[in-house]
Amino acid sequence: MRLRQSNQAKRFDSILFADLSDGEREDSSARQERELSDDEFVVDAHQAQNDQNDQDIDIHDLSDLESGDGKQADTQRKKNRRSWAPNPVNSFAQVQPYPTDPSQKWTRTYVGPVKRWTRLEYLVDYWFGDEENRKDIFNEFMSLWYDFELLPPKLLGPERLERARNSWMPNDFAKSLEDRFSRWYDRYLSSQHKPQSSVLIDKPKALHQFLPHAEGEMSVLLGHISSQKEYPINQGGCIPFSDSGVPIEDENDYELRSGGWLLDVGGIILSMGWAPINGQVSQLLAIVVIPYSDQAFYMDPNDAPKATDLKEGVIQIWKFEAEKDPRGVLRPARIAPKMIQVICSHWGRISRMHWCPVPFSNKHHITLLAILCGDGRLRIIEVRRNPEKDESGIFEELQDPMVTIEPPKEHTLEINCFAWLNMNRVAVAYSDGSVAVWSLSPCQQLQRHLIHSSPIMDIVSSYPSNPFIIATMPMGGVFTLTDLNRPTAEKTYHGNPLVSLQPNVLAWSDHLRGFASIWPTSFPGTSTISFVQSRVFPLSRHICTVEGQTTCLAMGICHPCLLVGSSDGSVWAINVLRKVASHREKTHKVKLFQHEYCPPERLGTTDEEEEQVSPRGACRILNGFLPQVNFHPLGTRIAKESRVKRARREKKKRTQKLEDDDFSDDPAELEEDDITMVPAPIVVHEPLTRITALSWNPNVEFSWWAAAAMGSGLVRVMDLGVENTRRATKKRSGSFDSAEQEPDEDHDSLVYEDEIEEGSDGDVDMAE
Repeated sequence: MRLRQSNQAKRFDSILFADLSDGEREDSSARQERELSDDEFVVDAHQAQNDQNDQDIDIHDLSDLESGDGKQADTQRKKNRRSWAPNPVNSFAQVQPYPTDPSQKWTRTYVGPVKRWTRLEYLVDYWFGDEENRKDIFNEFMSLWYDFELLPPKLLGPERLERARNSWMPNDFAKSLEDRFSRWYDRYLSSQHKPQSSVLIDKPKALHQFLPHAEGEMSVLLGHISSQKEYPINQGGCIPFSDSGVPIEDENDYELRSGGWLLDVGGIILSMGWAPINGQVSQLLAIVVIPYSDQAFYMDPNDAPKATDLKEGVIQIWKFEAEKDPRGVLRPARIAPKMIQVICSHWGRISRMHWCPVPFSNKHHITLLAILCGDGRLRIIEVRRNPEKDESGIFEELQDPMVTIEPPKEHTLEINCFAWLNMNRVAVAYSDGSVAVWSLSPCQQLQRHLIHSSPIMDIVSSYPSNPFIIATMPMGGVFTLTDLNRPTAEKTYHGNPLVSLQPNVLAWSDHLRGFASIWPTSFPGTSTISFVQSRVFPLSRHICTVEGQTTCLAMGICHPCLLVGSSDGSVWAINVLRKVASHREKTHKVKLFQHEYCPPERLGTTDEEEEQVSPRGACRILNGFLPQVNFHPLGTRIAKESRVKRARREKKKRTQKLEDDDFSDDPAELEEDDITMVPAPIVVHEPLTRITALSWNPNVEFSWWAAAAMGSGLVRVMDLGVENTRRATKKRSGSFDSAEQEPDEDHDSLVYEDEIEEGSDGDVDMAE
């Protein structure tokens, strides 16, 4: 090994020694022997000069502390008043305190080939370098979605639909997946030991014993903000609304185009998801609902229901009809949605639910649904489609599931979350920070690997491009990416520690091959969303900042648009592709609607505090908001303050006025103080005001349909597709140059919006 020229003349005397002895200096003979060994290691100066002449040295390969001519570079820097440095007075063996100030993040810095200002052409090579035709495929993505800044378009034509559905997968991926699922299910039926069993129950029993009860009706204020009207709604009721958000009072008024429905499920929605179905058929939405009393406030904690006593769990499946307009575009039908199936169980409250990513089988008419029950077990159940019984509805009580996954019998070990890897593999995250891979048929654990030291709050798979690459978010620790094929060798993490107390704040985008999540920060009430690409995982990019604290988010399966739910009842939308494609271009975000809940007052309380029957309260939903410029308000303020300070320091060198100065385009001039993430104040809202769950439709023909669940028990199903009527007059080329245009001159204060920063192998064959 050859040393740098700057290090050849250095000698390290016996000033400090670190060993396992009692701390005394080594004797003179040992020190003399060590110096002789050092002389043998250092390369002769003439030999090093000859080696330099034989081989050219690139200036970029030199150290940051060396100049191109081999001399020591000037390392004097202006001292940062907020920087932290070790105290030379302390002894060598003393551990220095770790900086807790968010600005002191120089110990968690990313250094790599991809920068925030890297142009899109080279960014595509870094992000999708494993694909030979990556530029052609990404150009198709740009032509499909780049012109739509906020919401996805309504795609027409088989070629566009196939590209949106397949993403980076082959064209025959959907067909081969269906065939593989049919073969796998046939093999499962031939080898199963105990099939799934259930009994049909009547509707009154299901309503009385399993479904939550919401006494009375709730008042909802809908319509334009200047002329809102009060609409009463009961549990199971529905209010259709137009594409502008105005309720449709006359079903025969066809001048108003239907834009969705507002449902009342009579409880708090913990999880929901659209069923994957092929074709232009009715859509199914599964909803997990619990009673309001489970999360109500009790003056005496002993009055609160215990988790061990809550045995009943229920899943509601609703059917939504669609109709075609004269242009062939699918719209929500004016027919009210119906609850066609109710799945009941006695395994405890259901906290999480995920459909198997494989669509309903045309041969068997079944699909798989995974549910996490209150008894700590993960169960896989079959959901069979029977359109003939949609009118009457199916109410069944499960006796035995298809597959039961139990955690190991260790002290306080529970299953916190899970993710589908394929039709026969499930990744399970435990409360001790470990992740296990389970096979469904045969039902056995393939591997278990420790990733975090705290409970894992969320886990997401990179399905379908890289299904065995998973991202895990712990309650406290670092945001980690792991390849389950080689979990001990292929693992990376985001360098900034985070605190995550809220699930459902992590999503995967297969088109961008990256994860959208809350900003990795030690502040638990963050309102900022970031994007990390799987190939450059430690580098996070700012996506948007919402009002309130982030409670849930959802990324489109067939498009790169993101929905963000907040604690203040607002739902935001943004096109992530347009945001990450160019850091120079101004982008926007839009608030789809704002939900506000007002609880009922306690009426007629006597001395014995006997409660009388009172309404369920009132809700107000506002919509029709204008798009907003998508920048981080705190980061912009910090950048402006830094701009004034730089202008004052360089006042003698500049001739222009301060108002005409632009931000520097050289990212090297950024100071770390300018890009510090500082927590914003937390605003407390009514608990039932929050957005509890969001879901995009995974079916490509309905991929612009979305569902948003509110804490009050309302579910808003929306048709968010943008009709592409002006694309012929204004069309981008879809190339990389279209995203690399310069920013507007009057928005020089937004250039830094993307520069905000926090600063045993287990190699098991996990194929089908």
